[in-house]
Amino acid sequence: MKEKNMNNQELIYLCRQLSMLLKAGISLLEGISILKEDADTEDGKKILSVIYDELLESGDIQSALEKAAVFPPYFIHMVKMGDLSGNLDDTFASLAVHYEREENLSGSIRDALTYPLIMLGMLSAVLLVLIVKVMPVFDQVFRELGMEMGGAATAVLRLGNGLRRYAFLFLLLFFLLALGLLYLTRTTSGRIRLRTLARKLPFSRGLMYDTSCARFASGMSVALKSGLDTEESFDLVTRLVDDPAFCKKITSAREAIQKGEDFSDALNQAGIFSGMDARMVAVGFRSGEADTALSDIAERLQAKTDEKLQNLAGLLEPSLVALLSILVGLILLSVMLPLVNVMSAIG
Repeated sequence: MKEKNMNNQELIYLCRQLSMLLKAGISLLEGISILKEDADTEDGKKILSVIYDELLESGDIQSALEKAAVFPPYFIHMVKMGDLSGNLDDTFASLAVHYEREENLSGSIRDALTYPLIMLGMLSAVLLVLIVKVMPVFDQVFRELGMEMGGAATAVLRLGNGLRRYAFLFLLLFFLLALGLLYLTRTTSGRIRLRTLARKLPFSRGLMYDTSCARFASGMSVALKSGLDTEESFDLVTRLVDDPAFCKKITSAREAIQKGEDFSDALNQAGIFSGMDARMVAVGFRSGEADTALSDIAERLQAKTDEKLQNLAGLLEPSLVALLSILVGLILLSVMLPLVNVMSAIG
């Protein structure tokens, strides 16, 4: 059996399939059996077999999911509440939407970083070839003319000699850097560390705050739709948000609600939602559609985050191209101008 948690794509697929089967009038046990027979991987069959056997024995979906040991706590608790409230089909549908948003957020961040990282790699490769291969050729030309390169050109040449001399160490450093990037972008703990770093940078602080707001709104929407009260919902959603500052705001809002404040007023006072979002939540609670209002807010915040990421990527791409052009131009000018002067003098 897999030791790591199921990823968002796997959770989305499972939730959508179970929601569809339950809405069609098929029991949960029979639905798990159908999915087990249709599973196209050994890991999937093992997980569903464990859930099926435990569900058959105990009839408790929570213990079945816990025994599989691959589901996040938030998922297990939501399914439990959906089962108790008799809305398990809607709960699975809501969870599918929630994890789809999570996957889209992660995908947007990954896409925004991918192209700039490729550009940075190309920049490094061009500069490396220029420093290690091209500069020694110019140095040889100067020597044949009875001259030596000076200033910046000499410094670049020495850098190239150092790179050749300690090539193994630089390759090792590059390998460790590549592993670090994979860790930051491909693992759960790495992505948490990357988001923590991004929250400290001025140009990405607002972006990460919008991401935390979207997670909060999406998680609260699913929790309220599954029948949880606001206090239980706050407890669960706090685990979804990995921003300590935002978690303090959630705690502040929860304390305000315990003192008798209205839900939307508490969120407004805590600084989580304001303006239009706060009014949408207030209207949603008065009309009994708070989960729908929060889901709409999460969707809008995700679209806002995607737009910001695209704008950030759009700024990084030309900036890196300009940086490459300037660096290459400066290096070549430091060599070509003295060489042109020498050739003019000879002529």
